[in-house]
Amino acid sequence: MDSDLQIWQLFQVGHEASFKVLFERYNQSLYNYGFKFTQDNAVIEDSIQELFVKLWSNKENLNTEVSVKNYLYKSFRRILIKNIEQTIKRAQVTNSAIEHLPFTIELPHDVSMIRKERVLEIKDKLDQALSNMTDRQREIIHLRFFEELTYAEIASIMGLSTKDTYKLYYRALDNLKKHFGKFGILVLLHLINQVKL
Repeated sequence: MDSDLQIWQLFQVGHEASFKVLFERYNQSLYNYGFKFTQDNAVIEDSIQELFVKLWSNKENLNTEVSVKNYLYKSFRRILIKNIEQTIKRAQVTNSAIEHLPFTIELPHDVSMIRKERVLEIKDKLDQALSNMTDRQREIIHLRFFEELTYAEIASIMGLSTKDTYKLYYRALDNLKKHFGKFGILVLLHLINQVKL
C-alpha cells in the first residue's frame, strides 16, 4: 500500500484514484475528530467536503513534502471552526469563541480485556476527570492518545507554540493523575492502545 506522501504527490498531478484513496483513508477519522467539536453531522460532513474540494481545486499549489495527516487535520479544524461559528452566528448565539467549543472524549465501549463493571468504573472516572478539564485539554488528550500526533503536529493543528502545547498537555495529564493515580493512568493508556490495535 502506498504511503500517504506518495498518494498525496500523485493526487497533486491530477491522479483521481489517489485523491479518492486519500479521501477514503481520512474521511472517517476527520469525521470522528469533528464530532468532538459538534454533534451536528451536517456541519461536519460539509466541512470535510469543503476541505477536499479545496484540496482538489488547489492541488497544483500545495506543498509536495508535507505530513499529510497533520496538514489534513489542521486544515479541517480551521474549516470546521469557521463553519461552526457561522452556524452559531446564524442561530444568533453570541458566545462563539474557539475556547468555548465543546470537545468530548469517550472511552470506547469495545474493551474486552476487563469485565464490564471495571470498564464502567474507569469510564466514570474518565468522565469525571474530563469534566474538570478545559475543552482545549480534552482536545490535546484526543490528538495525542487517539490520533497519535506529535507535539509539533498538535501545536500546528491547535495554533499553539510547541512550548504551550507541552504545558497544556502536562496540565491535562496532571488532571488525569488526580483521578487515576500514576498506575491508573498506565492502565488507561494501555486500554486506549488495545482499542486502537
